[in-house]
Amino acid sequence: MRRFRDLFRLVLRYRLNLIGNIAFNALGSVLSLFTFLAIVPFLRILFQTGGATGGAAGPASGSEGSAESHPVFAGITRALDAYVAAHGAEHALLMMCGAIAVLAFIKNAVTYLSFYSLSTIRTGVARDLRSQLFDRILALPVGYFTEQRKGDLISRMTNDLMEVEFSVIGTLEVLFKAPIMILLSLVTLFAISWELTLFALVFMPVAGFIISRIAMALRGAAGRGKARLGDLISRLEETLGAMVVVKAFDAAPRFRGRFEEHNQGYFQLMRKLYKREYLSSPVSEFVSMTVIAILLAVGGRLVLRGEGLEGELFIGYLVVFSQIIPPARSLSDAIFKVQKGAASLDRLDEVLQAEVSVAEPDDPQPMTFQREIAFQRVHFAYPGAPDRALHGFDLTVEKGETVALVGASGSGKTTVARLLLRLYDPQEGVVRIDGADLCNVASGELRRHIGFVTQDPLLFNDTVAANIALFDPTPDGERIRAVAEIAHAMEFIDQLSEGLETTIGDGGGRLSGGQRQRLAIARALYHDPPILVLDEATSALDAEGERLVQAAIERVMEGRTAIVIAHRLSTVRRADRIVVMDKGRIVESGSHDELMAASGSYQGMVALQQLEG
Repeated sequence: MRRFRDLFRLVLRYRLNLIGNIAFNALGSVLSLFTFLAIVPFLRILFQTGGATGGAAGPASGSEGSAESHPVFAGITRALDAYVAAHGAEHALLMMCGAIAVLAFIKNAVTYLSFYSLSTIRTGVARDLRSQLFDRILALPVGYFTEQRKGDLISRMTNDLMEVEFSVIGTLEVLFKAPIMILLSLVTLFAISWELTLFALVFMPVAGFIISRIAMALRGAAGRGKARLGDLISRLEETLGAMVVVKAFDAAPRFRGRFEEHNQGYFQLMRKLYKREYLSSPVSEFVSMTVIAILLAVGGRLVLRGEGLEGELFIGYLVVFSQIIPPARSLSDAIFKVQKGAASLDRLDEVLQAEVSVAEPDDPQPMTFQREIAFQRVHFAYPGAPDRALHGFDLTVEKGETVALVGASGSGKTTVARLLLRLYDPQEGVVRIDGADLCNVASGELRRHIGFVTQDPLLFNDTVAANIALFDPTPDGERIRAVAEIAHAMEFIDQLSEGLETTIGDGGGRLSGGQRQRLAIARALYHDPPILVLDEATSALDAEGERLVQAAIERVMEGRTAIVIAHRLSTVRRADRIVVMDKGRIVESGSHDELMAASGSYQGMVALQQLEG
């Protein structure tokens, strides 16, 4: 029930469309009822022609008895008989058929308008949820995505969202469309024969109980099916992202086996889910047709015995009662849609309610950088990690200084860069720029002061220019070319087929490693940041690529404060200060010559060629 309210809350954002949908559904239900009730005067004209035209008295007296037995229809009956008497049965029959056609046209036009108003609601709810999810994903800390699989997140934003969209339709049918039709039909049935209607209603709770029992089991199966689909998409995404490795190591059979395992599991779960879902419609139809069969027996006896119910009214009664079956079936289908949508909404909620551990300050301080960057007694551990990445880390970087961080893998170098960019917040201690705690600075303003280049440059399937001016909605063409020149990137950009407007492929796959890295350096320089963070920017390159990128790095570091994370000696030896880290702590600090003279950890790393000259 809570999820039902959640879905309805989403729909309420579209009140005007909702009001229109309710109005059109109500009008359509009334028109449907009149269309089906038209069978009564049609049958009267067809089978009481003699009485209407002044023939035998039997039908006429029957008409009088019908009016007395059913006062609601008395006026209509007299008017119809008078019309037949005045214009003839054939003329009345043609007029009746024309009226039925007009009613059918108006009814279907109104039905179209109800569906048209519904289209805005269902697509609008999906759009709003999609936007909320994407905004939440952008706001979540980097650590969230190391614990979650990308394929599962994609599944939530596509398949689960689609299921919620279908649930919106189910919710509206549950609340407005089907109940209106059922209510109007019941009122009409009571007007024709309240005894027969009460008798029929005794059997309705049986269908409701059976359908509800099936629906209860559906939600759990739907949730498990969505989770399994997330596994399947994650496996597919992982395989596509590593296709070169899969083929190079002839790992296709193993990957196929793992995919088939997930595929088969998803098949079995969904088969079970649909088995339960598809059971609701046959059950509801069987119960409804059984009730109609019983009504045929009971009502037929009343007609044959002449106990207050005439033949044409009884047939009209059965026609109207049969029209309760489609909305009743849609009602049961809607309940299943809501149950499936609720399971999907649970999965979307897991993302929407995920904790944003790196929160924006309510009253952000202005960002300035005139003096220093300071890490003060910083302690940090990644979620789920057994050990801390940083233990009481203290480091001050003066403006204009180049500081190189070196150490074995896992020593905490990259963590320092991530804390400076405020991708994470320290559990203890504080990171400051010019005395301001970074937790009190707007993250957007902070990151505009920092240019960040990683070991694996992450580029997008767009043009060269768009990748350089990634965050700028109104790119400056001259600025793009200028930073590309500084990064030594124009050397290869000018050789591309369309220059800066060349599309570089998924992940920059049409460029070499060195070209991608120089493009990443140009991107870092586009907003002219006073601080540069270079995280293993040359470690994945060959000698020629390293030479070109290193030349670009030396050029861009001029006049800037830089924190350089690297293993290679050629990258760090020119730094003003080299900081050696081990297990989250600083063990040595000084220039290259000072550290070599100290014969400590740094000299040992150089000797063992962990730093390459």
